[in-house]
Amino acid sequence: MVSLSKLTALITIGTSLWLIGCSVPVRTGYDRRIGGYKPIPTSEPAETSQEQTVQEQTVPAGDSATVAQEQTQANPDSSKHENSAIKVRQAATRKEAARSAQKPEPRGSLENYARGWMGAKYVYGSATKKKTDCSGFVMQVYKGYYNIALDHSSSAMYKDSRGSKVSRGNLREGDLVFFGSFWKIDHVGIYLKGDRFIHASTSKGVIISPMNDKYWSHKYQGGRRFK
Repeated sequence: MVSLSKLTALITIGTSLWLIGCSVPVRTGYDRRIGGYKPIPTSEPAETSQEQTVQEQTVPAGDSATVAQEQTQANPDSSKHENSAIKVRQAATRKEAARSAQKPEPRGSLENYARGWMGAKYVYGSATKKKTDCSGFVMQVYKGYYNIALDHSSSAMYKDSRGSKVSRGNLREGDLVFFGSFWKIDHVGIYLKGDRFIHASTSKGVIISPMNDKYWSHKYQGGRRFK
């Protein structure tokens, strides 16, 4: 018979082996064909985590504009300063262009410029290089050469407060000379060097006449200087 002490020892050893077996996790996947366990696959969550990290670090080329926009929005003050500087430059450019437009282009002598209307027919109420009346001719020449706007009326030019009176002996090229009667002004021309004047005659159109012409000398009413 087995003694009590040996039986107790066997029970103790069996219990210990059973406890050890329970504490060690059982590995599954035993394959009889290979006579062992299948290899454990690499953990996928780790690979997924690495892929996510790479994707977060890579910025698509199409998003570069968005990133730049976000950076600009992060510095609104610098963007405002740049816009203000651009507006100032644009305003200065517009002012310079306006000043240039107001200045008449160099056209040589006044006489050469006014001769551009020579041969134009007299047509009352017109003001072109082909058809014009006396005040229309003077109005166009003064606007183009001096950049001075005058009314399309000889009597209105004579009364214009901007014009200063000039005596017959002090006339200079560019002064306006007026003709008519004691009651009204009905003709105007532009004084030229050599005691001449250029005007739109009702019978001959735009011509140059001497100031001492028999027809015009006794009709002379005075001169005005606008420049």
